[in-house]
Amino acid sequence: MVMPLRSLRNVVDCFRFYDASTWNANLELLDRGIKVGVDMLLPALLLSLVGSLLPTSQTVDEMIPVSGLPPLIGAFSPYTFHSLALSSPPSDAKQLSFILDFDPSYFMRCMILSLISPTAIDLLLHYFAPILFQALSRLRVVLLSRKSADDSTTVALNERVRMGRAVRRQAYDIYFPPNDTGDTRRDVIPSLLFFPGFGVHHSAYADVAARISDYGIPVAVASLEPLRLAHKKLGGGMDDVRRLIRLAGEELVMHYKQLHLDEKVVIEWALGGHSMGGYNALQLAEVLQANNGKVNSVLLEDGSISRIGSKIVAWAAGTIAQSFPDLHDASSLRVLILLASDDSIASISSPQQKQQLLSKLPKRTRLTKINGGNHSGFASYDDASKKSGTMSMNGPRHISLELQQKEASHLTASFLLHK
Repeated sequence: MVMPLRSLRNVVDCFRFYDASTWNANLELLDRGIKVGVDMLLPALLLSLVGSLLPTSQTVDEMIPVSGLPPLIGAFSPYTFHSLALSSPPSDAKQLSFILDFDPSYFMRCMILSLISPTAIDLLLHYFAPILFQALSRLRVVLLSRKSADDSTTVALNERVRMGRAVRRQAYDIYFPPNDTGDTRRDVIPSLLFFPGFGVHHSAYADVAARISDYGIPVAVASLEPLRLAHKKLGGGMDDVRRLIRLAGEELVMHYKQLHLDEKVVIEWALGGHSMGGYNALQLAEVLQANNGKVNSVLLEDGSISRIGSKIVAWAAGTIAQSFPDLHDASSLRVLILLASDDSIASISSPQQKQQLLSKLPKRTRLTKINGGNHSGFASYDDASKKSGTMSMNGPRHISLELQQKEASHLTASFLLHK
């Protein structure tokens, strides 16, 4: 039961990040239900275990009532001839056989009886079901909102892989700079670890990630399968980041060695993302701040270093100031908030909202807007995704997809390359 409850909690924590008030009542019910379950069901399961360990009486002659033992234990024991009698305790010579006589089938029967008892059914229906149904309804929205890359983007990505400009792994896709980029000999290589938006397959960012890599910036787009939800407990936490920068860092070192650049390097990763992925990057910034400016780094096999830098990139995110931590005093962090003027999901509706937003961000924050762009224009979705009902929430785009992604790539690359 522990693992399903933990998984449910992780999903709920992810959704609760955006609208905590709608989850609080059902979460309180769940906590009370867990307490009732521990207080009432756990003793029954332990009693079943004790009964399964009691010694057996095979014949009526062997039955010796033992005073002092609770009658209920005798009634539950599969080893008694009837519920009112227990065999005599085993001698020292029989201790081992007594332990080996544990009856797992009896224990399973008693456990099943406990789990279908009126108490357990009441726990399920009254305490657990409300939060379960609420989480399942949100997961249904997630499944209906899944977006994949369009065919032309997939073809272009496969071509880059063939040319050695990209590599596809289970945990990420990584995009390499051109081989003739003059900046490959820098001691510190600015790179970008990018988290996809809500329900978006990571390959949908192939076009825009490739454009950024053309500026000489390696880009690793994380895979968040199977749920595609950027959250610290669902594949977007700091431990996941460390694992990704180690794997992608080794990939980059191997790529540069193929170019006969054998010097040890420092790969410095900015954290970024689109929409929900951008909010996740801002959440990760809180962890960086808690480290008092210390850089999280991983030592690679050849002695190179892959580390998390101080820059955060949030596309179409960060406009709900109350949903992310106060980073105003994080003087070491630099943040780029990149919005689109016609975005119906992530937008700033008033000067007061803008002021509230900036009051929670570091002083060195760059807030920029792409005129004519919309929420979905930062990725390349397939036709089925474009026709889904959720796409209408993105707002109308008044510039071409290519122009929006070109502008997003240029602004992001300028931010990452600027000292």
